[in-house]
Amino acid sequence: MLFRKMLRDIRSNLAQFLSIFILAAVALWCYTGFQANVIGGNKARDDFNKTANFADGWIYGASFTKEQADKIAAVDKVKDVQLRTEALGKADEKYNTAELYCYFQSEQTVTKPYTVSGAGYDPTDTEGVWLFYRFADAWKISVGDKFTAHVMGQDIEKTVRGTLTTPEYEFACSSSDAETDYHNIGFAYMSVNVLPEDLRAYNEIIFTCEGDPLKLEDSISEALNGDYAFLADRKSIDGYNRLTDELAQHDSFSYIFSAVFIAIALLVITTTMKRMVAQQRTQIGTLNALGMKNRKIIMHYLSYSIVLSALGCLFGIILGVLTFGRLMVNMFSDFYTVPGWEPGYDGKSIILSLAIILICAAAAFLSCKQILKIHPSEALRPASAKNSEPCIFEKLPFWKKLSFNARYNLRDVARSKLRAVMGVFGTMMGMTVMVLGLGAYDTVNYVRDWYFEDIQNYSYQALLTDSCTLDEAAALRDKYDGELISAQLISIAADSRPTSDDIISCKLAVTEGRGLYCVSDRDLDVVPIEKGTVALTMKQADKLGLKVGDTVYWKTTSDSKWNESRIGLISRHPSITGITMLREDYESLGQEFKPTMLVTKNDCTASKSESCVSAVHSLSDLKAAFDKSMEVMDLLVYFMVFFACLLIIVVLYNSGNLSFNEREKEFATLKVLGFRTSAIRRLISTQNLWLSVIGVLCGLPLGQAPLQAMMDSNGDAVDWPCYIKPTTYIIAAAFVMGVSILVGFMFQRRIKRIDMVEVLKGME
Repeated sequence: MLFRKMLRDIRSNLAQFLSIFILAAVALWCYTGFQANVIGGNKARDDFNKTANFADGWIYGASFTKEQADKIAAVDKVKDVQLRTEALGKADEKYNTAELYCYFQSEQTVTKPYTVSGAGYDPTDTEGVWLFYRFADAWKISVGDKFTAHVMGQDIEKTVRGTLTTPEYEFACSSSDAETDYHNIGFAYMSVNVLPEDLRAYNEIIFTCEGDPLKLEDSISEALNGDYAFLADRKSIDGYNRLTDELAQHDSFSYIFSAVFIAIALLVITTTMKRMVAQQRTQIGTLNALGMKNRKIIMHYLSYSIVLSALGCLFGIILGVLTFGRLMVNMFSDFYTVPGWEPGYDGKSIILSLAIILICAAAAFLSCKQILKIHPSEALRPASAKNSEPCIFEKLPFWKKLSFNARYNLRDVARSKLRAVMGVFGTMMGMTVMVLGLGAYDTVNYVRDWYFEDIQNYSYQALLTDSCTLDEAAALRDKYDGELISAQLISIAADSRPTSDDIISCKLAVTEGRGLYCVSDRDLDVVPIEKGTVALTMKQADKLGLKVGDTVYWKTTSDSKWNESRIGLISRHPSITGITMLREDYESLGQEFKPTMLVTKNDCTASKSESCVSAVHSLSDLKAAFDKSMEVMDLLVYFMVFFACLLIIVVLYNSGNLSFNEREKEFATLKVLGFRTSAIRRLISTQNLWLSVIGVLCGLPLGQAPLQAMMDSNGDAVDWPCYIKPTTYIIAAAFVMGVSILVGFMFQRRIKRIDMVEVLKGME
């Protein structure tokens, strides 16, 4: 009996209960959609890391020996140890002289390559080479083809034995690209025996260990007598850490979006159940009089929210994994390389579903417990009318000058405060999410202009080969009226004797100060670097606690000595972190300036024919690569805008529907008094519009902070200042206002169909 009653009640109040179902479904859709990507990604990465025996620590130096590796293996908590040589080279000209990281090994114990096609990597094979499969696919290189690597001054031609990947290159991007283009970045594995004997000097020791490898630095330093450049952990490997930051960002998104929809669902349940229980006061009294216990009646009314929220959660879980989760995985698999990455699922979704169901049930319980306290004999009689007391708005000095429409709606808001709060809060959250989504799109364009118009004050960049001499580079610079740039990996610290925890791995850019390669300050204004000082990027300065005038210490991967430089500028860059300094200051420290790139405003495409130039990229090429990489951001923008629209529509329609149901008798009375349907519709539209305006005004300032938090969650390697255009606020507000007006018209037909006789009979 009660089950059939529940079905009838749901049908009679379909709009409100459908809202509960939709909000619960969307909450789990958001959660499982993002989590499917995160859970699946982390599981695939864990399996990948175990298969590869991925290193925990990297020790960089100039020339390591087997004896030194054995000493590291003897350090407490160190497990597996391996020597290898890493060198940055170039591919052949027919492959656009792409950047090629070459690894020469005599064994494969740590960070073992994962074979994608062909034969597995064999460090004893001196005639074979194994290539990054993304690079090979981009250039259609097949197993059995000949491939030439230009590295360490050698032209090494070998036969492609297979294609592979490794956890170190889950993210791979050429230094010349703003974002990933696999035509321009690759890596190759070969036997160390392919190198001449005088070049077989290992510059890395990689190892696995228990716990944090940086905590072992004192023991490692003692084992090597301090004869190494620096020690790094996984956080210092950009190819690995970039995806770690990305997944952490998506994890936070899943909770933020879910919380918004759950909060709105609670307001909807509370208002819906409170109105229903009040309407069914006589029915509850009848059930009590017939001997039905309060506990059973409570469970009956709790079943509404439990059933609908449970069905919504189940639908949201399925939808999240199969739709948005799959879409996210497919999208990110184009930019990150993790074998076996599929949408994932775990028990957290069930736990969250149970939490939502319990919260919804609690909201329903609080809404109906007051009625159940009434004695059955009293509950059988209709509730006595509330004393009509002046509302707070009637104390306004201009109250009598307001129109009937305004006074009527102000009184209604004062009587139905919870419904008004739901309308304002829901609209505010919808406005916030809308601004967040559209603001993310504005931020992408803002960063694009900042990066390509301000910082990169040039039109072409020519990448120089490793064998390029300083004289050859200077001749090119003079020919094309350009500027030479040197870039390399370094470690920085705030102290000359730092501990491992206080060292940050980043990049050093050395410029000639000709105004083509620029730096910007905290306010994103382009400023010159003062002679005798360096520019340190903001996030790294904040992390080290440094400011203008302080000293920063740095050293290269091949140097064990810490250099010191005075900070003259705290700079910002969207994707490059570290230090920028002038060439004359760099050389004054006894360092050799070795340019890696020429930038110029003149067309230097013809320089491709020069033996010292590996590739030439125009600004349009770089912009195209950047735009392609922003496809992921576009997906997030569409996602946020879609759910913001859904949230606003559901909340405003539900608010209007509750308002209509609660005032149906009043509307019938107004129709008897001669009010037209359009006039009554305006009563609903006016109140919705008021609530929308208040929600919009409250939501306007709330989009900036979460947008900046979203950008900052990408990690220290990315510095994107958020920017929201004034027109974005106008567009978002106009949409909310438009929905509010549209909702009013949706009740036009229902107002026309009010049966005045039947409704007024119910008032007797």
